[in-house]
Amino acid sequence: MQKQWDFKLPVRVRFGSGVREEITAVVAQCGERVVLVGDAGVAELDFFKEMKNRIGLCTVFTDVEPNPTVANVDALAGVIREVNADVVVAVGGGSVLDCAKAACCLACTEEPSVRVFHTEGKKFGRDRVPLIAVPTTAGTGSEVTPFAVLDDREKGVKGPIASDSFYPRLALIDPELTYSLPLKITAATGLDALSHAMEGYWSKNHQPICDLMAMEAARLIFKSLPVVYADPSNAESRAAMSYAALLAGMAFQLPKNAMVHACSFPLSNRFHMPHGTACAFTLEFALKLNAPAMDGRMEAFARYCGFFSIEEMSAVIRNLKVNGGLPCTLKDAGIPKAEVSRLVEESFHPLMNNNPVPVTAQILFQMYEELAV
Repeated sequence: MQKQWDFKLPVRVRFGSGVREEITAVVAQCGERVVLVGDAGVAELDFFKEMKNRIGLCTVFTDVEPNPTVANVDALAGVIREVNADVVVAVGGGSVLDCAKAACCLACTEEPSVRVFHTEGKKFGRDRVPLIAVPTTAGTGSEVTPFAVLDDREKGVKGPIASDSFYPRLALIDPELTYSLPLKITAATGLDALSHAMEGYWSKNHQPICDLMAMEAARLIFKSLPVVYADPSNAESRAAMSYAALLAGMAFQLPKNAMVHACSFPLSNRFHMPHGTACAFTLEFALKLNAPAMDGRMEAFARYCGFFSIEEMSAVIRNLKVNGGLPCTLKDAGIPKAEVSRLVEESFHPLMNNNPVPVTAQILFQMYEELAV
């Protein structure tokens, strides 16, 4: 008998080359007081300036770090409150979108800091400032998920918080915004999307609609990412990667992630790995660990993606990391073997409970031993 499941996605999605030009009309429907959010790098790019010109009078906020912090969210929420914003437009990668999602909700509370929700466990209510998400990478899927990954440096905690209020009102996904991404960011974000697809698929909470989206997302990534490596301006493959990232975000937003993401948090926390790089770092090990416990489902996933075996798929993942300039070993990542015990200890985030194979410290020590070679 098939298990019960449900599916929801309360985000309107507009996808295609040039849809960013619709921002003028979209913002006008929301109100006059607009906060435009980016980061320091994105703010220097022509398309951000174009978006600002299309919006017109607005308040610009760019104090968002690559791994967004509690302080970033608090500062943005302060700006949103100060101008009494009618709408927030977030233009950037997952860091910008996550920061904006949390700030749009924090601004509607009386709390001075998101820390009480992130680190101390308080739940957000339903109130939020409407958010328009405009992703500039093909990876995080943050434009369609109810999660925000934040770094509380004062408390030494990095991890996600979840709230249905985090869903943006609208996602404007324009693949043209990804054309200028450097190789390493293309690789890291693309493999982040692949980890979302695979973890949503093997999560204990997986369900059939999300499974279908996960499989198609992964197929597109394996097909399109090598093309984008070789030809960064290839319009068809860039669009396929943006679509794959969207599908992967939809695929994991209900089942949630598992061991790969749980292990990624201390890697980012202690060794400042970008999120996608940290997820890619352990992906092959998790694949080979979980596949035997999935009653043939992972082999079916591999076949759908065009592979004869799990080993072949794992080898291609490693090649994608190598060719994208991402670390494959502890040495590559600058991680001393003496730090492995701490990494193992700090990897037991609640997401670990979603893994199909129960993960023990012994398994993680084995993983890091293999990564030392």
